[in-house]
Amino acid sequence: MTFVPMQANDKSERKMAPSRKIALTPREEEIVRAVLAAKTNKDIAQELGISEQSVKNRLTKLYRKFGVTSRLQLMRLLLTTHLR
Repeated sequence: MTFVPMQANDKSERKMAPSRKIALTPREEEIVRAVLAAKTNKDIAQELGISEQSVKNRLTKLYRKFGVTSRLQLMRLLLTTHLR
């Protein structure tokens, strides 16, 4: 799965940045799908057979990859970005 992220002009306005694509690992894909399904960290951990702390660590890495600082920002970005 590849995402074409959006770049922020400011905190409230974003525009597409098609020149930069973000490739995700299979585990990151699983976590992204779970986040989009509005699952809690605890639910994700149980579903994937990992600890809640591992979920938190992976989410932090995803936030950095996508240039966001929260789960809500990540969800918003993913829902408004083209998946390829």
